Amino acid sequence: EQRFEDTFGLGARGVSLPQRRFAQAALSEMLGGIGFFHGRSLLRSEHREEPVPGAESTLFTAVPSRSCFPRGFLWDEGFHLLLLGRWDPALARDILAHWLDLLNADGWIPREQILGDEARAR
Repeated sequence: EQRFEDTFGLGARGVSLPQRRFAQAALSEMLGGIGFFHGRSLLRSEHREEPVPGAESTLFTAVPSRSCFPRGFLWDEGFHLLLLGRWDPALARDILAHWLDLLNADGWIPREQILGDEARAR
């Protein structure tokens, strides 16, 4: 609780105790939604009708729900990192580095990372 207050200063700004508890729960859910994924994405090809497997990749990322949406979303990650960057800057840098490792030769990162059969099954 002290680290939370030191980091976000909600009590000092007059935020009520129930609202601070809600904010703590939201941070806890965000931290609990971090997962490590490994596998190959399926990519569209201009040369084939069926998707082709991409390069084998790993991704450390926060996800909306590890059980229902076990995949990373690039757009969402920007918002996740706004919060995580304040709570644990090293953790946020590690997650960002995983996303940057997904850059292809053209500088493109697919907006959604569904790595492996288990994630694809969801």
